[in-house]
Amino acid sequence: MTHLPNAVTIARGLAGPIGAFLLLESRYAGVELQNEALSNGYAIASGLVLLIAALSDGFDGWLARRFNAESALGALLDPIADKVLVGSYLVAFVMITNVDLWLALPVAIIIARDLTITGLRLNAAEPTVLTVTRDAKIKTALQMAVTAAPFVFVPILSVTGASQATRDHVIIFWFGAVWFLAVLTVWTALPYLKAVRAANRR
Repeated sequence: MTHLPNAVTIARGLAGPIGAFLLLESRYAGVELQNEALSNGYAIASGLVLLIAALSDGFDGWLARRFNAESALGALLDPIADKVLVGSYLVAFVMITNVDLWLALPVAIIIARDLTITGLRLNAAEPTVLTVTRDAKIKTALQMAVTAAPFVFVPILSVTGASQATRDHVIIFWFGAVWFLAVLTVWTALPYLKAVRAANRR
């Protein structure tokens, strides 16, 4: 049971590429194969993978405390799994939009920040220096919510028969939300950079 928390964390990370693949398959089935039923099936599966993975965030920590299995490895893996989960889906959305720069740029900023902080965390002489901050936890929750949003508004727009203008406005709003995440992501990186700088001065 002591290995279960880390197993849940690793599974959350693996869910990212799997869910992203299903999302891209949904796009392919709908556009290339013109098979709406298959496309919807892949989309639902992708959404469920994201939902289950997002719900597991925090559950692994609870398990670690419940079975007295908290470890430095678990603390390291947890934020990495979150980043892989969100990053995989965001990259898939960028590919679906044919690399629209208005979406690709903020996603690139988010991924670059996450890679930088992960690299610093892996190379930190004192792992406790780069513990996850409260603001970073809020950022992660918002990232998951924004990443999941298309799985909610796309079916709603389809069922309600929304006009193309309405669809375009919703997409623009979502792009704006991703830009907000990019800014928030950079903002939450500052405490880590300051901590590393302070540690290097010792």
